[in-house]
Amino acid sequence: MTEAAVSRARAEASRGDYASMARLARALYETGLGPREVIRECYGTDFPDEFFLLAEKNPYTLDLLINFTNQPWRLAIPLRQGGPPLEPDSQDRIERRAFAYDPHLVPLALPLGVDTALKGRVICYHLDELSAGRPTTFGIRKTVDIDDETERYDGSLLDILHQHHADFLRRLTNRSGLPSNQGTGAVDNEDIEEAQDILNRIEALQHELTLRTGR
Repeated sequence: MTEAAVSRARAEASRGDYASMARLARALYETGLGPREVIRECYGTDFPDEFFLLAEKNPYTLDLLINFTNQPWRLAIPLRQGGPPLEPDSQDRIERRAFAYDPHLVPLALPLGVDTALKGRVICYHLDELSAGRPTTFGIRKTVDIDDETERYDGSLLDILHQHHADFLRRLTNRSGLPSNQGTGAVDNEDIEEAQDILNRIEALQHELTLRTGR
């Protein structure tokens, strides 16, 4: 990859256009950079350790109650693992809407349609917070428009994922004890055990992050 080609990819890249960002990331990988350096080049700041832990695990295969976005996750796939796909998936429409609303927001995850406090939200980092070394997360509606407000959360992405899944488990457990919990759609022990298993996996990720960072 020539410096001219990398410079051209930089000039053409826009976070509002996934394909252009994928081309830039692939060009950067071809120069020998790793995921941390590529993400720094693409976003102009360092990302937190929790992001790279999840990226290494491949968030799309973790079977959480979450849809993960295209950017920044796919940009963190090194060439030895296939590199960033050149085209986005169906989350791209939501990501474009978020970018138009506030280009400093970095959409990360969309909690799936379960009945929790985060239903219908897009969980994001913010570039200003990342530049200050803070993995603060924010929430916006999936259908965000100019009159909406951004909600600031008290926690990092892994904290918020834990909150979401703990909330889901709690609601399932409460529902299982109701007299109305009968027939089609009733919550059973298998449902609760599955939700607990997901929560355990998130706690294992939090523990691994602590071991890596010493915090």
